[in-house]
Amino acid sequence: MEKMVLYKGFEVTVKLESVRAVSSEFTYGPPVGYVAMVSICTVDPIRPVGSPIGLVGEGNRVFDTVDDALTAGFNAAKRVIDERGAP
Repeated sequence: MEKMVLYKGFEVTVKLESVRAVSSEFTYGPPVGYVAMVSICTVDPIRPVGSPIGLVGEGNRVFDTVDDALTAGFNAAKRVIDERGAP
């Protein structure tokens, strides 16, 4: 899953990578959580602002839900943009 929003002249993209359970009973189980990959780009011209950021929850645990991962990703991007200032 991937979502994009515009925020203060920047394009923020959060892509979710699912993490699967490992079991000897099956080789490809259902997702047990998500990692949020966050990319920030200027809009005009389109240029990346740093490298993509991989986010997990507290205690180095994956996010339980899609909503939790997306929210954390967008909130992290907003903090980076607010600290950096306008493009």
